Amino acid sequence: MQVSCDDLISAQDMYDYNSNFSLTDDYSPAAGSDAATIVNDYQGVACRWVNDSSGEKIDIAVASLQDYTLTDLKNGLINSSTSVPTYDVEGYFTTVKKIGQADAFSDPYWISADSDYFLEPGDASPLIADVVAALG
Repeated sequence: MQVSCDDLISAQDMYDYNSNFSLTDDYSPAAGSDAATIVNDYQGVACRWVNDSSGEKIDIAVASLQDYTLTDLKNGLINSSTSVPTYDVEGYFTTVKKIGQADAFSDPYWISADSDYFLEPGDASPLIADVVAALG
């Protein structure tokens, strides 16, 4: 996938979201994470922003997938997450060990956003919207 982190969420968009978050260049997704799956299995892109004050992290990963893969992912999330109609695309949210996990689908894209900053679905909503807009 030929898109950069700055393409997905511009510096201005992140500043508007929270001016304390900065993009980090040395991010490698943790094994077993959705971001690692997106990068390693689907040749997608994964990005991390870190809060300069608190150290909280926002990880966003995106991959372009085949229809059958998207359907499998969506079906799995129906059983393990809560549907989020406010994402303006098919979206899901759950919290695991104090990490908010948002997944959104703007076909053919899977957007995964994880953060200890996301306490509820609405916390991820502006960033999901930015990524969806960037992907067209």
